[in-house]
Amino acid sequence: MKTGSYLALLIHNHVRDAAVLPPNELDHIKVTNARLAALGRQLRTFGMPNTLPEPVAPDLGEAIATVRREVEKAREAMAAVLRRNLISWETGGGSSHV
Repeated sequence: MKTGSYLALLIHNHVRDAAVLPPNELDHIKVTNARLAALGRQLRTFGMPNTLPEPVAPDLGEAIATVRREVEKAREAMAAVLRRNLISWETGGGSSHV
């Protein structure tokens, strides 16, 4: 990101009391959020009761369910950051990358 663009973003954030992310950081968050969603889908497949004929490790299902919940919480938190960023750009008159 060019220095002038970054400074404009900092001023925008300060004046508007907004949390607009630089485009490269926003792109990284989008990629990470997509990866978390994919991981959640994979964990859901592993955690399905029909995937094993009989419980090999009774705690495994609960562990997978716990990890799935945490992955979903992280995905939701990242999605909220993306939404706030979009709203900030839209209300502040900037251009959006979302």
